Amino acid sequence: MKQTIEAQNITESMQNTQVIGGTKMSKFSSLFKHHKLQMFAVSGVAMAMLVVSLPSVSTMAYAKDSSLSAAQQQEVRAILKDALINDPDLMREAIIAWQAREQEGANTAMQTSLVTHHKAMYETKSDPWKGAATPEIEMVYFTDFNCPYCKKIEPSLNQLIEEFPQLKIIVKMVPLQGEGSKMAVDFAQTVWLNEPEKYLKVKDMLMSSPRGLDAAAIAKVAKLTATERWVGNTDERVAKMVDDNVQLMNELGIGGTPSMIVADTLIPGLVPYEVLKEQLEAAIAAKDKTQKSS
Repeated sequence: MKQTIEAQNITESMQNTQVIGGTKMSKFSSLFKHHKLQMFAVSGVAMAMLVVSLPSVSTMAYAKDSSLSAAQQQEVRAILKDALINDPDLMREAIIAWQAREQEGANTAMQTSLVTHHKAMYETKSDPWKGAATPEIEMVYFTDFNCPYCKKIEPSLNQLIEEFPQLKIIVKMVPLQGEGSKMAVDFAQTVWLNEPEKYLKVKDMLMSSPRGLDAAAIAKVAKLTATERWVGNTDERVAKMVDDNVQLMNELGIGGTPSMIVADTLIPGLVPYEVLKEQLEAAIAAKDKTQKSS
């Protein structure tokens, strides 16, 4: 809509559809005969419906607001209210546009964060891991021993390792599910630091527990894995390692477990094996393409 159009030239032809920033504005053009009211209306709609995809329209509209009288502003508000009530599709379309823009911004922020924290994710020497000792591709896995969804995704991760022998899964243990989680993480991480050859058996048994872990359950696992000496005898290095894991989750914007990262792509929550496999294959293909072109 050009600013040079004078009020007397605005006719019913303005009812034809005009698309600004991907959002249709034709439904409003026929509501107003006064050019200043039109501009104020567009601004009001942009604010009322949070259409952040129309910054230029909104800015241009506000430049005109101050020239409207109080009566004119009241008239516009009444028309806007009536339009939004009688045509809910306007609100729905605007919300969808706003959500898409917000998601795009969130995705960009996530990618930046993943690149920024790449070293902390993949190069922390004290992290437990399973799979390939000399990997061609790596996955970071945030997990909690008392998380029921982590217990359910473990078989899929083990299947990935079997199907992709070049894969290494880096385990970031975080105690998010209460005191039992903390005791389990302290115990398992201590085992990893002092008897790493026993870690995977300890981890698998803790994960296979059908109920929430407590002191008795952890003691039972320790007895079955000959690691009783580490129960209640947490390595002094563990506290900082766990704090670092939790801080890394927060900085990456990860809200819970399980959460997996493959080639700087976040896979949150309990997902089917096929999703994990597809993401891994895509990461491998991208890496191969990059190596061939270099």
